Amino acid sequence: MLVLRNGGFARLWVGQFLSLFADWALRALLLLWVFRLTHSGVGTSLVGLAEAFPLLALSPVAGALVDRWHRGYTMALAVLARAALLLPLLLVAGRAQLPVIVLVTLLVNGAAQFFGPAAAACTPVVVGQEQLGQANSLLSLLQSTAGLLAPAVGALVFARFGAHGGVLLLGLLYLGAAPVLAAVPVPPPAGAQAPGSLAAEIGAGLAYVRRRAQLVGLFTTAFVYCLGVGALTVIDVIFISRVLHLHPEAVGILYLANGVGAFGGSVLMLVAGTRLVGHYHQLVRWPVVANGCALLVYALAPSLHVAMVAVGAVGFLFSIALASFITLIQLSAEDRMMGRVMSLCNMTVAAGLLISLAWGGALADLLGVRQVIGTGAVIIVLCGGLNFLLVRQTPVPAPPGTGVADVPEFAPLAALA
Repeated sequence: MLVLRNGGFARLWVGQFLSLFADWALRALLLLWVFRLTHSGVGTSLVGLAEAFPLLALSPVAGALVDRWHRGYTMALAVLARAALLLPLLLVAGRAQLPVIVLVTLLVNGAAQFFGPAAAACTPVVVGQEQLGQANSLLSLLQSTAGLLAPAVGALVFARFGAHGGVLLLGLLYLGAAPVLAAVPVPPPAGAQAPGSLAAEIGAGLAYVRRRAQLVGLFTTAFVYCLGVGALTVIDVIFISRVLHLHPEAVGILYLANGVGAFGGSVLMLVAGTRLVGHYHQLVRWPVVANGCALLVYALAPSLHVAMVAVGAVGFLFSIALASFITLIQLSAEDRMMGRVMSLCNMTVAAGLLISLAWGGALADLLGVRQVIGTGAVIIVLCGGLNFLLVRQTPVPAPPGTGVADVPEFAPLAALA
């Protein structure tokens, strides 16, 4: 596979795997830890809110800085910061220290806001636009592999070594990723101007996105999707405990099923390869609709076996949609603006997640977990329908060195009239 012969991409691939594995495992560990301390849906929602808030608060600034800095060094410093920020968790001894867990989650995810845009901006530069689909399929495979293994490992480590032992092990993973990421060869963005004020650069990023209907449509899709899925990201452990009446640590089985499905979807994308070029917009809308249908099955699941199948299907479909979604953004934006575009996308995602999380955990306590999952599933089906209207084509990849892919300009709202 040609893209794997690229040494820069290989370093990016390995470094992201170590970082993502630590992220997924840490999330599972924290959700289990908080649920054990609080036995509350509101408690687990606090973790989700602490994850999402930095996306909204820091994304614009992070994106502007990523477009200034060396992106490999930015990723390395972000993982080193996360390793250091985990240390206060070693002081948590009971429910009284729950604010410490929430604060650390907030700060760790704040550091992550510099990692994501830098990693996404690296990929087109390292591999070129013509190999973006294959590269993103490999990165999706990496993410699904981490999603397959890491949450189950996080739950296992929590059960075997306790929360403090798990925190130390995951800190070591972050440390291992730093030197690999620092070695990713990423030249300064082509066409970048001398840095001005952060406010001016953030404003330029907003104007850039607003002028491109393709990006507006993709961001709108992401926002509505997150309105549906946000609340669901933190209540699997509640579903296992209250609906299926199993031990909370059994949530690791659902995480494993989701990871297996995501792995399968990523492999399918990788095998399909260049045959998907020109069809990425179709590979967002249809999997999103099917994803919502699979979540409806999950909401009604009478047993762990049915829930596993449904969650596996969700992972399979989501990995296809996510790889296609990221490829569409990268094809629709120039390298000099990529950090800001990805950060603004993250901010859009965060807005949807925060709104969803604000009601999800509380309603799970008041009305029931099945009702919350079912509502989210309906919103996701509607999101897929909206995507049919807003994202109508896949940009044609630009030849090396010529800039952004060919995306015809059209007014996003006028086009629907």
